[in-house]
Amino acid sequence: MPVRVLALCGFTQNSHIFFKQLGAVRKTCKDVEFVFLEPPIVVEKADLPWASQNFDQFGSTATTDAEAQTPETTPRAWWLTVNDHKTYKRFDETVAYLHDFLSKNEPFDGIMGFSQGAGMAALLSALLEKPNLHPNFPSEPALPKFKFAIFVGGFLPTPESHDFSSWFPLPATLPTLHVSGKNDTLITPERTQTLVDKCENARLEFHDGGHYTPSKASWRHFFNAYISSFGPGGSNGDVPAVNSFGPSGANTPVNPKGGAGTPRPSTPA
Repeated sequence: MPVRVLALCGFTQNSHIFFKQLGAVRKTCKDVEFVFLEPPIVVEKADLPWASQNFDQFGSTATTDAEAQTPETTPRAWWLTVNDHKTYKRFDETVAYLHDFLSKNEPFDGIMGFSQGAGMAALLSALLEKPNLHPNFPSEPALPKFKFAIFVGGFLPTPESHDFSSWFPLPATLPTLHVSGKNDTLITPERTQTLVDKCENARLEFHDGGHYTPSKASWRHFFNAYISSFGPGGSNGDVPAVNSFGPSGANTPVNPKGGAGTPRPSTPA
């Protein structure tokens, strides 16, 4: 049986865009089933928090031109922000949407989110751990928890409109992989660290680029090894650092002083 992963795209993206962006990763992860969920909220021009209306910084090919929109180019979101990001609009309906989706589908082994989708993935992971956190996410019927979570360009959501303080930390029983771009100016490594600090079983890996999901050979094979490790008889995330994987996918020894990543501790910190 393949490892099933729920994939959540970033702000102003959609499931089609994220599907294409993870194309190289998907092709390498042959024993992984990615399910790309469409965010429920359509983003209008008035919802954009920046003046230039430019999606490039989010890695999106969407458009707010209603006449030019297709299902593949419609920008979507898990929540909308107002009041200088202090207020999350329509978040509660997203919680209900996610609960309805999970209750009607086969269980997922893990979740992978990018940018806003990573923030939502962290919140959804918390809801599965403690479903009484939100009235739109009831404890019955009981939904399976994730075995792992991957947050790419992620951050800890801290709006004033919703108090998420009791939702974290994510417990040591949930291995979390955090991927951050050293040159990410949108979700900086420092901002990603805010989420790392709220996960009791966290592993942080850096890539040299900006705000995107890395997909060069070493990263593709690392993702494959990491996700596949949560299959039957796997090591539950205990795989070597990214820079130990060559283009062929073979693992080679790495000088510990030259490693690019921070390995997950054998005992939770």
